[in-house]
Amino acid sequence: MTSASRHAGTADRTAEVWWFDTRAVTLGPADLVDLDPQEAARAAAFVFPADRHRYQVAHVMLRRVLAGCLGAEPGRLAFGRRRCPACGGPSGKPVLDGLPPGESTRGGLSFSLAHSGDAVAITVARGPVGIDVERAATGCVCSLASAMHPEDAALAGALPEPERHAAIIRWWVRMEAALKCAGTGIAHGMDAFPVLGTGCSVAALPAPGGYQAALAFPGLPGSLAAGIGGG
Repeated sequence: MTSASRHAGTADRTAEVWWFDTRAVTLGPADLVDLDPQEAARAAAFVFPADRHRYQVAHVMLRRVLAGCLGAEPGRLAFGRRRCPACGGPSGKPVLDGLPPGESTRGGLSFSLAHSGDAVAITVARGPVGIDVERAATGCVCSLASAMHPEDAALAGALPEPERHAAIIRWWVRMEAALKCAGTGIAHGMDAFPVLGTGCSVAALPAPGGYQAALAFPGLPGSLAAGIGGG
């Protein structure tokens, strides 16, 4: 699984999406040299080789995708984070570094990265964007409802099993995509507002079998389906 596709929120807001199967990617020393010291240290900290490999594939491929978009060398890209729009802390949206204060993209370029199981998803857009992917649950996920906004939890709770489980995972990927797009991430919790109140339009994204994914754009009401229902 290595593919790229284009997805549109409106005629002037599109995102390119790349999928990678970590099982199909072999990385050697020549590939890993592109990672910066912080990425290399984080990869080395993983206890399980599969987790380390997933992280390395995600970040090597992110560098290659962005380098291709920018006409740059993957190893020369530097990353930083914007300040969180919710608290002003340093844990906001990841960006290409070396930007003037207040700017969140390089040349208008924004990106988002997600991985779960054997799947890595990367999206790039000319403006804020968020992506998330989750492997389908193999057991009951009803306990995750405690992380939901009460409005979303009530909608999911009214569904019979197994539809409830699918709805909760669908909510999770859509909320993560929306919070990545907004730049706050999940550090402040996911229950502060319902999916429809994030200020982002979120839609299901075609994903490999056994996974759910979502793509989010900011402030495009009506252009993408939202909520925890289907669509």
